[in-house]
Amino acid sequence: MASEDLERNRPRYPRIVAAGADYNHLTSIVQRCEAGEDWSRLWEEFGAMIEAIGDEALREGSTITAGEAFAKSAVYYHTAQMTKHRDLPEKERLQLRQQTAYRKAMPYLRPPVQPIQIPYKDSSFPGYLRLPLNARGPVPCVLMLAGLDSTKEELSGTERHFLERGMATCTFDGPGQSLTRIRFPLVANIEWSVGAVLDYLEKRKDLDASRFAVWGRSVGGHMAPRAAALEPRLKACISLGGFFNSPWERFKEGSRREFAMVTHAKDLDEAGKIAQGFTLQGIMGKLKVPLLVVHSQGDTVTSYHEAEQIAREAGGPVKLVLYPEGNHVCDNVAWKARPMMADWMARQLGLSADWA
Repeated sequence: MASEDLERNRPRYPRIVAAGADYNHLTSIVQRCEAGEDWSRLWEEFGAMIEAIGDEALREGSTITAGEAFAKSAVYYHTAQMTKHRDLPEKERLQLRQQTAYRKAMPYLRPPVQPIQIPYKDSSFPGYLRLPLNARGPVPCVLMLAGLDSTKEELSGTERHFLERGMATCTFDGPGQSLTRIRFPLVANIEWSVGAVLDYLEKRKDLDASRFAVWGRSVGGHMAPRAAALEPRLKACISLGGFFNSPWERFKEGSRREFAMVTHAKDLDEAGKIAQGFTLQGIMGKLKVPLLVVHSQGDTVTSYHEAEQIAREAGGPVKLVLYPEGNHVCDNVAWKARPMMADWMARQLGLSADWA
């Protein structure tokens, strides 16, 4: 099993480092896995080690170190839970540990993170809101949609680029994501939950409700254009590594099981039928706001031809950026893709891409 988990996770190495894991920790864990130790247990072990560093720093009053350590440990707990498709109680335990560690980080990150709770269908789901430092008056806000096996805590490494350019960020675990999955399954019509987030955000006086936008990666890269096409309060959209039609046939078994889990499908056959509903057919023509489509020609999860179709059928101004050397959602070229996306979004929302 250790060898199987290691091989399954090899394509995720760029993603893990881009999310904030230390490369030296990754190589140590890989070496120990090759010697027979368990991938998930090791990531939890290293996460606990880093969280303990944060606890000690906090006791000493070193809040910067504490915040960084807690946020990094959340990335490690996230990595530990990613492939737990067959053991939901264990997956949920690790997701809870991830959320707990990140919440410890929230007051000490710069800018700090505010917890929010989004009312939704007689219940609610959790989110995080961050305002740029030294914000003067209401600021634009970018909603960030995670991928199939991602969580709001994993997006910290991407959102900083938007924050540095004067945009607030809102990340959330909507239907089918993280522990929200227990109550609400992932559905194709994401605009319902995005609308619930906007209903909450537009009441805040520190946000400019006339400058809301959306960014999404992977499944979120499919959902973001749909939301922007059907939700008029969104003024710009970025799709990263998304798809026009569900890539069910390209999914490996692990991704199929993940999809079945988050959609509450009883088996893979039912999951495959649900996947057919994830399409932008007949929707993209309604998308009139500026759209940036970013994809990798080396993406083995979602084909770049899907990105070309999204761009081709968009009903408004569109820019398509393809990275020949990139992998899924450009994690191996994050150093240039993330700043480029943030610069583009800043300009769409009337901001400079320069220091304030």
